[in-house]
Amino acid sequence: MRLCGSAALAVFCVPGILPGAEPAELKDDTGKVIIRYVVEAPEKVAPAGTKDPARQVGLILCFPEHDRPVGDEILPVRESLKRLGLIDHYVLLAGGPQARKFGPADHEPIEKLIAWAKQTYPINPRRVYMYGKGEGGKISGEFAMLHPQLVTASITYSWGWWTMPAELKEAIDSEASAPEFYMVLGLRDLSYHLTTVRDAYSRVSAKGYKVIYREFEELGARTYHPTSNDDAISWATKLRNKNLSLSSEETQLLKSVTKRTPAPVNGYYPDLALVGGVPAGAVVENLLGSGDSEVRAAAAETCSRGIFSEHTMGAVGKLTTDSSPRVRRAAIHALAVQANWRSAVSQQALIALATGQEKAVDERDRIDAVDGIVQAAKLQIRGFRQDPELFKALVVLLSDKNEELRTMANNTLAPVRDAAFRGDLGRQEQKEPVGGWDGWLKEVTAKAEGYRKDYAVCSTPGSGDDAAKVSLYCTGGNYLLGRNLATGEPVKKDPVLAFQNTLKAAQQGYVPAEAAVGMMYAVGKGVQQDYSEAAKWWTQAAEAGHVLAATNLSMVYRGVPGVRPDSAKSEQWAKFVAAHSSPSSQ
Repeated sequence: MRLCGSAALAVFCVPGILPGAEPAELKDDTGKVIIRYVVEAPEKVAPAGTKDPARQVGLILCFPEHDRPVGDEILPVRESLKRLGLIDHYVLLAGGPQARKFGPADHEPIEKLIAWAKQTYPINPRRVYMYGKGEGGKISGEFAMLHPQLVTASITYSWGWWTMPAELKEAIDSEASAPEFYMVLGLRDLSYHLTTVRDAYSRVSAKGYKVIYREFEELGARTYHPTSNDDAISWATKLRNKNLSLSSEETQLLKSVTKRTPAPVNGYYPDLALVGGVPAGAVVENLLGSGDSEVRAAAAETCSRGIFSEHTMGAVGKLTTDSSPRVRRAAIHALAVQANWRSAVSQQALIALATGQEKAVDERDRIDAVDGIVQAAKLQIRGFRQDPELFKALVVLLSDKNEELRTMANNTLAPVRDAAFRGDLGRQEQKEPVGGWDGWLKEVTAKAEGYRKDYAVCSTPGSGDDAAKVSLYCTGGNYLLGRNLATGEPVKKDPVLAFQNTLKAAQQGYVPAEAAVGMMYAVGKGVQQDYSEAAKWWTQAAEAGHVLAATNLSMVYRGVPGVRPDSAKSEQWAKFVAAHSSPSSQ
């Protein structure tokens, strides 16, 4: 390893850096310290300025919890990269806070740290990621949101963040330009970390970002956790920055594949996975339509090695009924990989094949599809169930005529229906959870939908005294969610119109609108972020019995920007939530 620091005209190098090394200092040309850092780079890293995409490396910024060593979070990332076979392809760079905790003053130093890394190593700017724990998770999430041109994706553990970019004109575009997030909560962590992370997830999700959220029973305060580390880092390193154009060298790689299809390497096309993103996805889609089954299979397998787009995964989904068994297997495998990372298109393709909505060429393809659903659900089954459709499919499969499929579904759902069962307990195993599968699925769906569940009222025309209020609320929902909630037709997202219509409904006393306006103020949806206004509207909704508003309100009074902490009010609303929630939803 080698450690190099530079800023402006000041340059220094210290060779032979070992894991756990003391931090170095990045200084400006006057000798002033900008930020303390620790860096680990591959032994044989190419020179800075290297343009060959295959010789460039990615950058993973690692940020620690407060009062921990600067390089504290390098360990889990380094070991995960080793397990994934990626250690030679990434520079790990840890940065320390300007004060005890990370805050707004850290943004400029981190920008300079990234710039230094790009000057020092052959960093591909489309492959820059953040990883942090606690306060380090806060800065990782916040910085990524505010600097989408610099950061592709962020992995956060054990804490949340509050500052988000305001949407005063255009809505964030989760597909085309926004960074993506992977949030992890260990259930053995401190109790106020549990509530803080869950609150943060509700806001990040309501903001409209793509977010993978995991809860793990066995995980505590530290982030070394191979299960989540490997899943998160494998996901992040397949993403590419959506806001940056391809380099000329990356463009040339795609042109070369388009001009003449190369022979697959280890069953896939590494150059396409390396370039990644929408541009490479367009080339993959052409190959998926090839008349050569070997090319189709390799193109499908490439979609398990890189992340391209939902449109590309739609093309992969069409190959589940291909005439070639090899192509079908590769397609189902790719769908399973991406379904685990919450590709809605991939999940629906697997569900359609598994449940018989899409007629299978071979019954073994249904088995493979169910296995794919199980793989996509395995990190949700004991934690937060973000994707209820996966579980709905598994419940349907409990009564399938194929005994193997019933077994797969039954075993996967065992922790839900009877987690404590053993064969020697002297009792029958429960076949359903308390309240039955329908009740359980309704609860899971409502929890996953969060504030969106209130828009169910928009599916049918309203009448009565609340009709005008509901109409305004639903019009706001149309602009918020990007579809007509009554007809399903697409609507252009407009955060300002979403806020204005929802506010009018709230001002007329419609409780779901009051709750929604509170969230809009909290995340800056169509209005400047303002937690004091959020607290006002959440209070009105909570006093009228809205449990989600009370949940967020309890966290606001723990202390957020612009609101004075009030432990009595926080406890008051936490008790209200506990009294009005089922035990499984708390």
